[in-house]
Amino acid sequence: MSHMIIGHRLCPYVQRVVIVMLETGISFDRTDIDLDNKPGWLGDISPGWQVPVLEAEPGKWLFESTVIVRYLDQLSGGVLLPTDPLARAQQEAWMAFADGMLSLVARIIYCDQTASAAFASMSELAERLDLITRRFCPDDYFNGGTFGLADIVFATLFRYFPVLDQVCARKVGPTLSEDLRTWWARVQNRPSVMGAVPYTYEAELSQFIATKQSHAGCVLGQLN
Repeated sequence: MSHMIIGHRLCPYVQRVVIVMLETGISFDRTDIDLDNKPGWLGDISPGWQVPVLEAEPGKWLFESTVIVRYLDQLSGGVLLPTDPLARAQQEAWMAFADGMLSLVARIIYCDQTASAAFASMSELAERLDLITRRFCPDDYFNGGTFGLADIVFATLFRYFPVLDQVCARKVGPTLSEDLRTWWARVQNRPSVMGAVPYTYEAELSQFIATKQSHAGCVLGQLN
């Protein structure tokens, strides 16, 4: 059976679902929608009118990316989370931490109206990245030698950095620790991670942000 995923070309939460499917070999079809012009039927399958939405079985839809990826992991035999309860809980806690960092990214894109506000948000991102290095420094991957859900969630975050570094004097990419640079170099070249976004992702992301009424939108609007 092929699953259907409703998403958006750039959405990080859609990316993580697609990466899981590509990693586990779950077949799927994908339909991307315009989030600024959502089709009326989206509300019938997603109560919050959000993506991703997954058709798990004919007529049976799942929403919320965290729920979807855990369902897909179980469907494929549980290869992306540790089997040990404590190790699993630790991974999930850091995934939640990464979600908090994605909220910071959203604040920069949509809300920060001044250069100083964007600087403060980028500084907070950098501080949290330093915390990851000190407390949860990855081996080959965050679960040691096995690529897993924590790597997937953090990958969708790191993908923003080259574009965000263009909008503010405070950069995060150049300040990454050597361990995180090594991890990211390994992860970003996985076929599943590369295949979750269009090859023009950075240009499209820059153009997307440029349409927003924020400091980042203003800066990128001038560059595009």
